[in-house]
Order: sequence, then C-alpha cells, then structure tokens
Amino acid sequence: NRSLDLWGRWGTRAAGIRLEVEHSERLENARPAVFIMNHRSGIDPILACALLRRDIFAVVKHEFRHNVLLGPAFAFAGVVFVRRDKPREAARTLEPAVAAIRAGRSLAITPEGTRHATSILGPFKKGAFQIAMAAGVPVIPIVVANAEDVLPRRGWIMRPATVRVSVLEPTSTRHWTADTLEREIEVIRRAFEARLASL
Repeated sequence: NRSLDLWGRWGTRAAGIRLEVEHSERLENARPAVFIMNHRSGIDPILACALLRRDIFAVVKHEFRHNVLLGPAFAFAGVVFVRRDKPREAARTLEPAVAAIRAGRSLAITPEGTRHATSILGPFKKGAFQIAMAAGVPVIPIVVANAEDVLPRRGWIMRPATVRVSVLEPTSTRHWTADTLEREIEVIRRAFEARLASL
C-alpha cells in the first residue's frame, strides 16, 4: 500500500499530471470491487495507483511469471497471474483473483485487454466481469478521458496535462448469471462509452 501511494502521488507529480475526478467518493464507498478503466496510455498504471491508492491488485498474463525482471517484480507487487491459453479452464484460472477479492483487495483491470490508439472504446472481454460475478462484488467503471495527452501511444516523453476522470455508479453483480452476463457487460460498456464521449 505504501508503494501504491508513492507511485500514485510521486508519479503524477513527476509527470506534471493534475487529476480532475468526478464522483471520487465512489472509489472508496463500495470496496472491495472490480474497477475497470479504459486503456490508451502507458501512464495508466500510475493513474490507477493515484486514483485507488490502497488494497488493489492487477491481473497479468501467466507468461510474465517467467520473465527474469518483471516476474519477481509483479509477484512482489501482489499481482495475480492467469492463463489465457486454455479457454476451457478459464473459470479455474480466475480463482486466484476471486480469492484476492474475498480477502479484501480490489481488482484494477482494463476490460479492453490491450491499449488502443484511438478514442474509440474497444470491445470488453469477459474476464473482469466473470471475476466480479464470482466474488459477488460490484463493478465500478473509471472513465479516463485523455491520458494520452500525458503519454501518447509509442511516446517516450511525458507532458504535463490535466487528466479528466469520471467514476460511474457501482453496478451490483449479485443477480448476474452466466446467461445474462453478455447483456450486463453491454449495458456497462454503453454507459462507459457515453460518458467517455461526453468528456
């Protein structure tokens, strides 16, 4: 938690980032939760630390566990490694993330799964929502309008900027089922897309 706080405070300060956050109280009032963010900049992890500050973890591909540098660093940071090469075992691979949430930590994840070069919101993958449903916690969308103003795709130099953020209302997952999951995801995605367009 101390490292998360330092990364968030000093990372944004070093980059000259000023955060304008709408409904910041929603980041605290419904934890643990699954926080979903759109992903358009390499600065996004620092923004997540600055916004969420404590008791969070991320999910990364299992392949990173064997990376000489990133593997130990990610393990120390408490990330959860999941396999994406065995779709039939998807439910079992998500169990460590569900266990971490039940232990009191919140998941910060980008449902698009990869960084996008344009302002268009990419398709949402199911993993984040399956985890939230299995753990019985809400999904809280964090809409980041312009992180690429600080660090654009393929950029190397961070530029001072005001980053606009809107935190949408928590969505309960307690009545979700496997049959309704895709519909629930689409409802959240449309709300996310509409707020992103308005920002």
